[in-house]
Amino acid sequence: MSQHNQDPGTADRSTFPAGQALQGMNIRVLTPYLTGLLLSLCGGSLFSALHIPLPWMLGPLLVTGIAGVYELPVRAVSGGRQLGQLFIGCILGQYFSPDITWRLLSHWQLMLATAMVALGAGIAGGALLARIAGIEQRTAYFCAIPGGAAEMAVLAERAGARFDRVALAQSLRVFIVVCTVPVILTLAGATGTDSYTPQAREITATGLMLLLAIALTGGVIFDRCRIPNAFILGPLAASALLTMNSINLSAVPPLIGISGQLLMGWALGARFKPDLRNESGRFLLGTVAATLLSMAILAAAAALAAMLQGLPVQTMILATAPGGISEMCVTAKILKLGVPVVTSFQVTRLAFLLIAALPVYRLSEKLVGLRRSKP
Repeated sequence: MSQHNQDPGTADRSTFPAGQALQGMNIRVLTPYLTGLLLSLCGGSLFSALHIPLPWMLGPLLVTGIAGVYELPVRAVSGGRQLGQLFIGCILGQYFSPDITWRLLSHWQLMLATAMVALGAGIAGGALLARIAGIEQRTAYFCAIPGGAAEMAVLAERAGARFDRVALAQSLRVFIVVCTVPVILTLAGATGTDSYTPQAREITATGLMLLLAIALTGGVIFDRCRIPNAFILGPLAASALLTMNSINLSAVPPLIGISGQLLMGWALGARFKPDLRNESGRFLLGTVAATLLSMAILAAAAALAAMLQGLPVQTMILATAPGGISEMCVTAKILKLGVPVVTSFQVTRLAFLLIAALPVYRLSEKLVGLRRSKP
């Protein structure tokens, strides 16, 4: 019988189960992403209605984080965090007018000094974590250094430390700082005091598309050069260079800023898995204690720096807070606390720690080894 004369019913019976299986597979694959998006939107909406600071970052972060820990199928869209960072980088760069940039350059010594204090705070936090959790000093050191979460985990692996514990501790550090610092600053009344404003005021479709394209190019270039946090720093650098040269292509619509926050909060919350409940209670307690110690040390340094330089203390607290660079800079924007100052200090700290963390650890290891070898 020819193919054209086959019984339609037979053909349907042979192909329908395969189509049904394929459809079921697609639903199973998409479910964790759709769940994550729905929870993120619900969390952001709820936090916004309750007037909680940074609602579109903290809401998705907390809701998806809790869902992940309790085994609900939650995943972040691949590249979502990078897209969110790109949006935020575009916005942050528009604060760097020529005048503000020159003023910030005069604070380079203070930026370097606070970065060095951050390293010291990490060392102290690592010692406390090792004592509380009873883990080796090597792993505790990289768990507590307030650098980029992914980058510290990679450096830890090179030094022979526990990669998994470092990644977990670093994620918890960012989670704790992002969930506490904005709330504390808001309760203290530290909002709406910023005289810095974005230089671009008008939204134009062509200008916005060109700005996003240039920002994406900056992110890709930084990523190819293996620069950490490439998709926040690349777009930030590209947008800032345009602003420094008085090239204001377009303002960024508020919806894009909200989308950037949601994508970053969703991605951070999705890192938390059921394994967190199986981790040693002493390790989790030690991580919280180390984070709080670092926050206290850096807050004291911020108060001293503010007094010496005549800068607002709340801006300096945010500029030195040991959170993620993207999250702290978004906090500065939402709370209107010196976006260019916070951004510059956070970028300096990140760069310094990524350069210094591993050499300082190896030097300390050699010094300890030399001391132990003496009779």
